[in-house]
Amino acid sequence: MRIDTTLIEKDLLVSGERAVRAEKSGLDAVWCTETGLDVFLQAYEVGRQTETVQLGTAIAVALARTPMTVAYSAWNIADVSDGRFTLGLGSQIKAHVERRYSMTWDRPVGQMREFVLALRAIWDSWRTGERLEFEGERYTHTLMSPFWAPRSHDHRIPIHLAAVGPKMLEMAAEVADGIILHAFTNPSYLDEVTFPAIERGLAKAGRTLDDIEISIPMFMAMGDTEEEVVQKRREVTAQLAFYGSTPAYRPVLDAIGYGELQPELTSLSKSGDWDRLAEVVPADFVDHFAISGRPEEMPDLARKHLGTRADRTSSYYGWPVGEPDRLNAIFEDFRQEN
Repeated sequence: MRIDTTLIEKDLLVSGERAVRAEKSGLDAVWCTETGLDVFLQAYEVGRQTETVQLGTAIAVALARTPMTVAYSAWNIADVSDGRFTLGLGSQIKAHVERRYSMTWDRPVGQMREFVLALRAIWDSWRTGERLEFEGERYTHTLMSPFWAPRSHDHRIPIHLAAVGPKMLEMAAEVADGIILHAFTNPSYLDEVTFPAIERGLAKAGRTLDDIEISIPMFMAMGDTEEEVVQKRREVTAQLAFYGSTPAYRPVLDAIGYGELQPELTSLSKSGDWDRLAEVVPADFVDHFAISGRPEEMPDLARKHLGTRADRTSSYYGWPVGEPDRLNAIFEDFRQEN
């Protein structure tokens, strides 16, 4: 299992500095996010400041953009990073697409599928010089003169799709190079919903799990003392309660018998009573989603929690470890066979 880090920053310069530290500490990949920054600017900064670590977006909101705009950004970052870039895309949810981005929300699974196919058609045109001819239900790309084509390169750009629901999971398994699962998940949901949907999609495409990469970020409540672990578990509980307030994520709660909790969490979030969110979840709630302990315990705990389901993982809140040698030893442990 490869071990990555995710940048949740609002400062481009800090992002670059963190990426350099991640590279030096021996992490496998740095994933950029849309948390107040343009994710492609952040990825460009990471690509420019690092030399060997893999990088990607986890995720870029596809339905807030067009395939052409994303194609340019991804192509240029792959060029700058000498082929170290993976394009991670997600649909987001209806409220954000319509009310934050002022874009339309209509059959997102089909739209995401077409988005991926359009991207590959655009890149093939740039790579081969052949005429661009992509015509779908939602996207049409039929105009590309040499003046508008970017500088040529041969770097392959893997496309990973974020997915939670069974329909999006099945589609992603059929057309994407990898799947980015949400940290807000649990072994029951993975076994009952996630992987059956992935298997259906793979079967449609005549593929197996060996043909795609599965990434499962994790909530790791870490600390060197019991007090530090308890404090981090409080933070994790609050974040889990926030995710649980999203109606679209109710099936994740249903899988562990807590579906009835979702309406109460939603009501509290709508009223802005953020402090009470974490107070209403049961004491054992966090253990369905998170692992807790010292940093050195995380590799074994992650393997027990995820089994062989994940090709790569990351710690949602980063690592509270400053010593490079200590971090390197922990990350190397992640890569050991079960």
